[in-house]
Amino acid sequence: MYTEENEFDYDDYLQEADDDSFNKSPFNRTLLTKIVLIVLCLILIIFLFFTITNSFKKEKKEETPVDSSLVFNNNINLLKTLGEKYFFEMENYPKEVGKNIKVNVRELINGKLVTEIIDSNKKACGYNTSYISMTRNKNDYMLEIYLNCPSNSEKRVYYYDLEFNCLTCNGESYVSSDDEEEEEKPVEDNNNNNENNSNNTTQVCSEFGNWTTEYKDDKSLDRQSRVVVKGFKIETVYGNWSNETTTPIQGNSNLQVAVETRMEPTTTLSSWSKASTTKPQAKEGRTINSWTDSEPYYTESCKNQTYTQNRTTWDNNAKKCTSTGIGKVTCTYTKKVCNTVKKYRDVTYYQYQDTITTTKSVTYYRSRTITQKTLYTDYILESNMPDGYTKVPGSERTEYRYRNACVK
Repeated sequence: MYTEENEFDYDDYLQEADDDSFNKSPFNRTLLTKIVLIVLCLILIIFLFFTITNSFKKEKKEETPVDSSLVFNNNINLLKTLGEKYFFEMENYPKEVGKNIKVNVRELINGKLVTEIIDSNKKACGYNTSYISMTRNKNDYMLEIYLNCPSNSEKRVYYYDLEFNCLTCNGESYVSSDDEEEEEKPVEDNNNNNENNSNNTTQVCSEFGNWTTEYKDDKSLDRQSRVVVKGFKIETVYGNWSNETTTPIQGNSNLQVAVETRMEPTTTLSSWSKASTTKPQAKEGRTINSWTDSEPYYTESCKNQTYTQNRTTWDNNAKKCTSTGIGKVTCTYTKKVCNTVKKYRDVTYYQYQDTITTTKSVTYYRSRTITQKTLYTDYILESNMPDGYTKVPGSERTEYRYRNACVK
């Protein structure tokens, strides 16, 4: 420290001056160190955030893309399933040889068979240009599918036999009989009246007959077959309800019981009151009874009785006295004599009884019979089974219908 004794010791003085100036500086070393550390931490956090974000975006970009061919094949299979349902199950297949029926995807959507068909890019396929069609050949049916999507378009053909069994759905090799037949050469018209020209006349297909269980193995006939079943349902038949009764009824499997409890008013009569000679007050619901009895009663009957008494002197208390001689006086006296007398009188008595109204719980019972009745349908396609019906096990049978085969 600088003092007067070492005032020329400049080294100490300069060192002390430097220490004082540092302590008086507005920036503290500790505070500055903290600020630097905080800035470095922020820079590290920002760096890590952008590194993780870029890594996530890179992984997202490297996700496996949707297999467009798989989606397209699934859509083709969907149209094939819809075609089988529309033509076979709903019986919209062509009935005549050579006839073709075509329906596009928009018509399938309107018929609520499908809601939409989209490709792998979530874009709708052509609803008007995409279609399914079925052609009736002599010995088979040809199902043609054309799917037109923004990413791809393709046509596929499947063959079915006359009993609606698919012949090529598993990649089988099959040639339609119509493809095997050679096209007939047209007969030149030489303007002569050769009767052999009648062989070139095309036979018009007749209508199919009614469905029957008869089977005909006749090559000259076109045949259609279908499998039909019977349906049944168990219907519960209820009888009429019986009248209400308070007597309990026990239900069972053949008897249904309905129980109802109600609060109902009920009336009772009170006991007769004690007999009284006071007439009770009349009011609603009160019954008053009265009667008259002749009852005895006792009363006292009194009268004055006169008697005489001989005396020697006058008695002033006597009614009168009379001198009958010297020293003889006869006095007359009166006295009251009472007797008890029994009499009768009429007495009216009253009794009353009140009607008491209260509510009480009353349970009523009703019953009706239960009968289980089994209802059956005629033989129908299982797809046309009415609601509530179930197929009768083992009821399947094959029906056929025929017509003359068409000649091309």
